[in-house]
Amino acid sequence: MGSSRSEVPARGERGAALVAVAAELFASKPYDDIYVTDIAKAAGVAHGLLFYHFKDKRGLYLEVLRRAQQEVDDLHRRREGEDSRQQWLRGVVRRHIEYRRDHAFTMLAMMRRGGQDPEVDEIFEQSRRVGTEFLCELLGLSEPPAPPVRVALRGCMGAVDEMCVDWLSHGCDLEPEELIHLAYTTVVTILSTVCSAGRELAERVDELGPSGGSVR
Repeated sequence: MGSSRSEVPARGERGAALVAVAAELFASKPYDDIYVTDIAKAAGVAHGLLFYHFKDKRGLYLEVLRRAQQEVDDLHRRREGEDSRQQWLRGVVRRHIEYRRDHAFTMLAMMRRGGQDPEVDEIFEQSRRVGTEFLCELLGLSEPPAPPVRVALRGCMGAVDEMCVDWLSHGCDLEPEELIHLAYTTVVTILSTVCSAGRELAERVDELGPSGGSVR
């Protein structure tokens, strides 16, 4: 698992409570459909407290995204029972898809906003870096990957992102298990294209299997 993390400043219990309430709202509605009054009312606080801690709605939104990024980073942590590379990767793919389903609007905003907001882009890019570090650890790569492998690792994350964007945009019209299986298969297929980079890498990718097992 990657260790890179962006720091989220401590803002006390009230600030943390505001972030928690805002996170629920931003996960369930588009950004433009949520107003400061909605957040303050849901949190049971005066408007002034929100402005004091975060300056404005955008400041609070960025804080929510930073917290979400840290939660996404933690999805890569190996869980109990994920003893093989196959189990670990499948578990990470499952956690990513379930998290994005449960935080649909927040994650769509991060994945769709390329080039529109540098601060949002950096939060998203941080998650991509952590994802690359996870794949390097999964494959036992201790040195910086060769260019073809580096490109493939990035491509794995991009493919899963685009699958999730399409799925969320179409009302999650695939069963989660189907998407998990499809995403896993896609990742393994992309990785298999760079197996010529070394015998050890080929063996580790082979451990992942052609499809990660049947849909469960």
